[in-house]
Amino acid sequence: MPRFQTVRGMKDYLPEDLAKRRLIERIVRRLFSLYGYLEVETPTLESYDLLAAKVGEETRKSMYAFKDLGGRMVALRPEGTAPIARLMATKLRTAPKPIRLAYLWDFFRYDEPQKGRLRRFYQGGFELLGAPGIYADMEIMTIAANLMTSLGLRKPSIKASHVGIIRSLLAKQGMDEERQNAILALADKKRYEEALERLKEWGLQDSIIDLLSNLFSLKGSIDSVMEEALGYLKDFPEAMDILKELGKVLRYLRDLFSEVEFIIDLGFARGLEYYTGIIFEGFTEGLESAILGGGRYDKLVELYGGDPTPGVGFSAGIDRIQLVMDEQGLFQGFSLEKPLYLVPVKGDFMKQAMDLALKLRSSGVPVEVEILGRSVTRALRYAEAKGFRYVMLLGEREISQGTVSLRDMERRDQRTVKIEELKTLLENERTGDLAAAG
Repeated sequence: MPRFQTVRGMKDYLPEDLAKRRLIERIVRRLFSLYGYLEVETPTLESYDLLAAKVGEETRKSMYAFKDLGGRMVALRPEGTAPIARLMATKLRTAPKPIRLAYLWDFFRYDEPQKGRLRRFYQGGFELLGAPGIYADMEIMTIAANLMTSLGLRKPSIKASHVGIIRSLLAKQGMDEERQNAILALADKKRYEEALERLKEWGLQDSIIDLLSNLFSLKGSIDSVMEEALGYLKDFPEAMDILKELGKVLRYLRDLFSEVEFIIDLGFARGLEYYTGIIFEGFTEGLESAILGGGRYDKLVELYGGDPTPGVGFSAGIDRIQLVMDEQGLFQGFSLEKPLYLVPVKGDFMKQAMDLALKLRSSGVPVEVEILGRSVTRALRYAEAKGFRYVMLLGEREISQGTVSLRDMERRDQRTVKIEELKTLLENERTGDLAAAG
């Protein structure tokens, strides 16, 4: 019985798992490049105060936080926007705006492990800083939709809202930001009745409570929600303008991405307190949890001592995406790239085998050498168990002729191939044109 297993909520990534993750990361990084986002990296460990400032109570409670040996309170990052905002407030303070930054990092939260939720998880993020207005919102949400379609996810959908609608209504009643955050936190957990009861305790007018109750229940297509919500908000011009702005962004996206369903959900509130504008989450078939989410945060950089800098961004959960892609069969046909397996038929030929392997690798051909001195029979059993397509046998005759005996483990045949032809053979295998290599 092994003495140690992974810590609960953590995951080992075996070769095939990791190769699938790398495939998703390549797609994410391709979008970094296509949209002009430059990748950065920050420490996994940050000041607790930095990370706790505006993440919301639920995330704050789930942080891995502790005192270091110097007595400083630190934490493992639970999300990516706060470190990016710190960069903007410090090292990138004088950089020309707007700035497009990207990341692929691991994060840590002490959540209850369940399907699609780990305590150490990976996210890819896009952050656009120094750009106010709806065109920046459109760009970020375009990337989010583009990512979902690039991955080939089934039935992709994006739901969106704007925290400014609820905040403007509450602010007009004299409610401070702390109480606004409390209401939005309850809405984020869909505890609407509790939120309305809290507002009643705080002395809010019944008419406003009824209005909020109606808004919280509105979820559906862009046009249907817009029509109904604008009727409710006719006496609140600021909230109406915000809603119209949201509708403009989503209609633009709907015209671009016919395969993505766009939904307005006015009862939707993300759990992070730093959001000031549009918020959104992305979903796909087979997983109730969001696979991506983000929004606008115009005050976060300033909170950390930087200049006032509007920001908008999102992050995508790499682990969740990998989970649903597996379930949706999107990795069908995927396999690890196997090297050629080089077997010296005698121990005396090991030096020649190592020299040949180095020569092939220098020309771009991956090679694994049999180094345990196994017989050809046992080496072939190993090759079959490992799933190698080709085995190269190197004996005295092959060494003298500059060839290898190449055994095709799928077709169960063997032929003599000149060493200089091996690279072409491998390339033809990748394109499926095996006949051309013979």
